[in-house]
Amino acid sequence: MNTAWSVSDRRRLLLVVAAAFTLYCYGLGVGSLWDQDEALYTQVAVDIVSTGDPITLHRDGEPWFVHPPLYMWLQAATGSLFGFTEFTARVWSAVSGAAVVAATFLLARLFYGSRTATLAAAIAATTFQVVVQSRIAVFDPTLLAFMLFGLYAYLVGYTTGSRRAHLWAWVWCGLATMTKGPIGLILPAMVVTALWVVRREWGRWREIPLLGPILYVLVGLPWYVIEAVRHGEVFVRTAIGYYLFNRFFGVVENQPGPWYYYAPVLLLGSYPWTTFLPSAAIWLARRRGELAGQVILLWCGITLVFYSLAGTKLPNYILPVYPLIAIGIAHHWITFLDDPSSEARRLMRWSAGLLPLVSGLFVAGLIVYGRIKFPSEAAALRVPLAVIVSIFAGGPFLAWILYLTGRPRATLGALMLINVVVILVLVHATLPAIEAYRPIPRIGRLLRRTAEPDVTLAAVRMRPTPSVRFYAGRPVIWIDDAEDLAQAQCRHARLLIVASEGDYRGWVEAAVGSNIRQQGPADGYRILVLKERQPGPCPGAPHLPGQPGGTRR
Repeated sequence: MNTAWSVSDRRRLLLVVAAAFTLYCYGLGVGSLWDQDEALYTQVAVDIVSTGDPITLHRDGEPWFVHPPLYMWLQAATGSLFGFTEFTARVWSAVSGAAVVAATFLLARLFYGSRTATLAAAIAATTFQVVVQSRIAVFDPTLLAFMLFGLYAYLVGYTTGSRRAHLWAWVWCGLATMTKGPIGLILPAMVVTALWVVRREWGRWREIPLLGPILYVLVGLPWYVIEAVRHGEVFVRTAIGYYLFNRFFGVVENQPGPWYYYAPVLLLGSYPWTTFLPSAAIWLARRRGELAGQVILLWCGITLVFYSLAGTKLPNYILPVYPLIAIGIAHHWITFLDDPSSEARRLMRWSAGLLPLVSGLFVAGLIVYGRIKFPSEAAALRVPLAVIVSIFAGGPFLAWILYLTGRPRATLGALMLINVVVILVLVHATLPAIEAYRPIPRIGRLLRRTAEPDVTLAAVRMRPTPSVRFYAGRPVIWIDDAEDLAQAQCRHARLLIVASEGDYRGWVEAAVGSNIRQQGPADGYRILVLKERQPGPCPGAPHLPGQPGGTRR
């Protein structure tokens, strides 16, 4: 294990981290926040500032116990200093993505040295799913960065006996817990325990300083304790029972999936390095007696099995596997480059030969998904999308040609450039074109500019689109049916309603009758300003979300 640092090592680390941060930040503010998560988390951060309560997070005026607050604290800090924009909402994901690249470098250098570390960091930085999640306002990169730093610190302590490193491992896991819950400790702990079992080192737990768990409790659990005291059974049942245990043993928020759910996710998320997954797995399996190979295989295997067994499934859950995969691929490549006649040559030739096939399958999957999920948008955006598809298809083909002509280093360069070029096209062509098909942010901005301050905003059947709340800059009540609408009219003197043309003509028009003072179309939606009326008591009425008095489910 390599723990001594040189000036060259530090320069390599700074170079790859700076390059990754630049890649993730370039054009980061282009495009409105996406529903669901981006707009939701950012609005929660806005509410931290507006309510002055950084402990109990809020959504629609009511406590929100889904996740711990660390990521939203970071968003709130930058938002309060520089304003809440798309860039300030996303910048902590870019910072975290660069931190993931740094942690990849640290682990790879510890295992194999600085050359492998530099290549592993570059591979991780240009892996499709890492790139995507480092450019959107979600906290998975932040969680992953903390967990990887925790793993690195533990391995330093494991190999050197450093008490300080052991303590830092617990601190990092505590920060991961404050980002997305106890999984920040559970996943690294499962890997470390499995490592002890594989290496038959059952007594290594005695090396853990007693202060370590204490530091974890002090860093990772105070929010849980405070909220349990503040809100009692409601918090425990929601945050611990539903969003922690039921997320694994049941299905949360209608997000199920079959046991093989993550197989296609892994193949797509690893692009353009997908073709090297089998050979890297074989390469590492042949070295399973080495500590590095054991850690990589255990981390990736346990992560995939754990989330495959869980009832709730989302693509972002397996983000932790990509940095360790990058290390395995990099070690395979460095061995091949140093000695092309070695056993790595056959595996590398086989992997490179799959490049055209894998790129073809990836592109075909993108096209089919786009036509099924977004048929009209895919047809309208065929030119900018065709450019991206051409890059995804042409890049691996070029890399294959370069490999066949005996230029393996150029092959690596071509693969690294694929997602870099895709980002350039996205920022300058695709995302601006997509904005034309996203009316909700434009409507929200329109309402922010034109709606009178004392009017109450109501959105009809738009509960999955929190961006209307963020861009309108004021509370929104959610209307799901005619009964909700009747209660809104009863409770509010001045009411502005946003409804799609379909809902308006289907039932909203009849529900409001002649009570319309002003209306106008907006991007396929209808904005209705109702006549002022004296709100009266509504005995026995169901509670409307966003109003005092309870929570409607």
